[in-house]
Amino acid sequence: MPSVLRILFRWCLRGYLFYLFLSLFVALPALNIMVPRLTHDALNRELQSEILLFNPFSLTLEARGVSIVEPSGHTPLGFESLEVNLSLESLWEPGIVLDKFSVEQLDIHVLRHAAGEFHFADLIDGSEETESEEPTEAPGITIHDLLIEAHTIRFTDETKPGPYTTVQRDFRVRTQNLTTVPERQSDGDLVLTGDGGGEIRWNGEMAVAAGNSRGRVILEGIDLTPAWRYEADTLPFVVNSARLSAAFNYSVDWDGDLKATLSDSEIRLKRTDLRPADADSIPNTSVMLEEVAVTGIAMDLAKQLVDVNAVTIDGLKISGYDEGGDPSLLAMFGIKPEQADVSSPKTAAETADSNETADGAPWTISLSTFDLQNSEVAWRTSYLAPEVMRLSPLSVAVQEVAWPATMESPYQLSLAINDNTMIKVAGLLNIESGSGSAKAEVAHWPLPWLNPLVNEQARAHIGRGDFSLQSTVSLNAFAPDKIEAALQIKDYSTVLDETGEEAFTFDMLSLDGIAADVPGQSLVIDSFTLQRPSGSLHIREDGVINVNGIVRGGPQDDEGLNEEVEVDSDAEDAAWRVQLSKLSLREGRLDFADASLPLPFKTLIDSVEADIKDIDTASEKPLNMEFKGSVDGYAPVVILGSGKPFADRRDAELRFTFRGMDIATMSPYSGTYAGYTLDSGTLSLDLRYALDGQTLDGDNRIVISQMELGEPVESELAIDAPLKLGIALLTDSKGIIDLSVPISGNVDSPDFSLGPIIGRAITNIIVKAVTAPFSLLAGLVGSDDDLENIAFTPGSSALETEAQRSLEALGTALLERPQLNLRIAGGTDPIADSAALKEKLLREELGAQGINAAMIDGQSEAFINELTSRYEALSLTNRSEDDDSEDIPVEPATMWQTLIDQRTLPKVALQDLATERAAIAKRELVTIGGVDPARIAISFDAELAASGVQMIVDS
Repeated sequence: MPSVLRILFRWCLRGYLFYLFLSLFVALPALNIMVPRLTHDALNRELQSEILLFNPFSLTLEARGVSIVEPSGHTPLGFESLEVNLSLESLWEPGIVLDKFSVEQLDIHVLRHAAGEFHFADLIDGSEETESEEPTEAPGITIHDLLIEAHTIRFTDETKPGPYTTVQRDFRVRTQNLTTVPERQSDGDLVLTGDGGGEIRWNGEMAVAAGNSRGRVILEGIDLTPAWRYEADTLPFVVNSARLSAAFNYSVDWDGDLKATLSDSEIRLKRTDLRPADADSIPNTSVMLEEVAVTGIAMDLAKQLVDVNAVTIDGLKISGYDEGGDPSLLAMFGIKPEQADVSSPKTAAETADSNETADGAPWTISLSTFDLQNSEVAWRTSYLAPEVMRLSPLSVAVQEVAWPATMESPYQLSLAINDNTMIKVAGLLNIESGSGSAKAEVAHWPLPWLNPLVNEQARAHIGRGDFSLQSTVSLNAFAPDKIEAALQIKDYSTVLDETGEEAFTFDMLSLDGIAADVPGQSLVIDSFTLQRPSGSLHIREDGVINVNGIVRGGPQDDEGLNEEVEVDSDAEDAAWRVQLSKLSLREGRLDFADASLPLPFKTLIDSVEADIKDIDTASEKPLNMEFKGSVDGYAPVVILGSGKPFADRRDAELRFTFRGMDIATMSPYSGTYAGYTLDSGTLSLDLRYALDGQTLDGDNRIVISQMELGEPVESELAIDAPLKLGIALLTDSKGIIDLSVPISGNVDSPDFSLGPIIGRAITNIIVKAVTAPFSLLAGLVGSDDDLENIAFTPGSSALETEAQRSLEALGTALLERPQLNLRIAGGTDPIADSAALKEKLLREELGAQGINAAMIDGQSEAFINELTSRYEALSLTNRSEDDDSEDIPVEPATMWQTLIDQRTLPKVALQDLATERAAIAKRELVTIGGVDPARIAISFDAELAASGVQMIVDS
């Protein structure tokens, strides 16, 4: 037996020595000679190494200083050392068992040539073989200790500018009991340090044959700029910095249907800085982010469930602009406006369909909280006035978000604009159906910010104004459904661009109790209040009103004359109903000035108070209005009215009342249109208008008291009528002019204008008065007599009864018009009065001879004898010496008329008769009528060819 053991020992020793001999003197040289040669033959690459060793005692293969060199000189692979230790467990365990597999100082360099091919393309092309019909199963292998430590993993792409190169450093894989043998699992860790810093770490278990793994993957501070650099030439933006960190606790099973879960995982993106690649074309644009954190991630692939505890965005800073074009952020990311069009959002059903998986089942996604904090936006826009709108601080908070949505999620938004305006929005929203509510508050929005929009429509701008709003909105399908609101505008002014003057201001405008029903197209407002409004209406020297042409696109703008505006017929049919319970105006003021007149005019209407109640665009109920104020601080103005502005048939009544306005302030207008200034007087108006359909009827009562004209004014626009005479005719004994001026017109007529109609009516009254003054005077005393012409019997200055009645009426009328003077022009009829005076002289001569009037009228014998004697004497005088004709009997009447005709009157006889008649008429007016004789003058200039006197009025 001992001999057998010795023999066995000797054979084992001999075999071991032979094993050592083969290992040291055959296998070791063969490794260093044959491996490089086989590598060259198989790969067309040169394998260079310091040495290849095999330790026969530990069954370990080592390679040191190994590198593979391609024909081009590129070294795609190299390492400092490789150690593979075969375990004796391979003798009894299934598969191959390695105690250790380690690679240290590994360098990998993947190269893509400028032509677009990778450096290993020839290996791929040359390795195409016919696949076996039955794939062979991979042998089981177990590695107790796996260690791969890479010094660099480099990727170079010569098709990119630079060329592009990225390097991952200090890559480390360490795992225990890695196996592909079924029913065995491995555990270990992996560490990778990336280009620019950061690490990727894995720690867990993996059963390759069983098709499952679980563990934890950590990404810490991974620099994302290398990934950007790879595509930099195709991207319109620059990633100056971006760091990615993440932690995933996973479990995956790929044996059969793929199953995967995540629990308590998170993703963080830090210190992100994005800017345009072409900063000159897209200036002042950037996106910077301190951190985005998605935490508490849980995912179940089989259940199609994602649950996120929180999404937190901290320190988001956005800069950009939209001046003169598209938003710069879109240009920075290469997005065209049509790609960013959100005008037609998806419906909830469409959105749900887009989230369905291949088998038709939708994913369930939930988010507990979303929080945006410590953020700001700096935006330059052409639509608002400040150069930059700075939204800071900006914060958004949303809670309990789920898809499909089963409830309304609470949200909050808060931001400040330019450290001045505060905007807060809070409410609930179902992100699937779009139902919810919002409570919004805007505080201290400066209205001058809107001037770029205002300037597009008007030649004016907002000088100042502070806007505030409180509202509550209910939403339906993401659109407003019901709105309740109140708003205020404080310290407002509108400034004209051309002159810089404030055309309109107010202290406060408030709308309270606003309630809007959008589907029902109804708007209800409890009150509209305007405090201390002030307007300026100025007419310049050229006659242009300061606010004329304030609206762009009006008659002044030629470019707008031929433009046609399309009217949406549906919009016309869908008229909103507006109800306003009370409209109030308090302490209003209107500054009016007219510099177009020879004498500039200026007045002030202030202390204006107005109230209108129960306005309803759908009601035909009469609307009542009350307006009160004063002119220049003392003359009260009252406007009362009622009407049906929203009825199919327009009906309205309006009454304007002015009391005691000083007309001396109106001298510029009286000088321009009447030719005189006004020294003193007061004006009161009572204007009443009634609108019946298209017809406007007005009764204007104008009362002027104690008016005194001033100096005459040269004006081409002055009325062509003797104004002083007209005033005298219209002014009564109390110094009052009381006019009733009725007007009427069709308001739909293009020529209708109330002011000119009233002006023409007043002018007609004055012209009628001065052209027919005695008709006016007769009307004052109710007389139908002709008070202008008083008739006398031919040859006589005695007043008859009718003449006395006319003079009495005229006297009474003159007492009613104390400013009116009278001139009396006496007149005679050259024929009738001459004949009457001659007859009177003949009667006086006969009377001297004892023949009285009774004898003349009775044709007494004595009269006939005297008449015959005188006639014959006259006939003998006129008969010639050669006339021997016989006398023919002549009638007494013929002789009487012949004697009258042959008489000669004194030259002043007719003038004396005219003067005597005028004197008689004046005496009658003074003694009987009681008229001041200083107001009546006898006129010797008039040539009146009538038996009477003519009255001429004068002021």
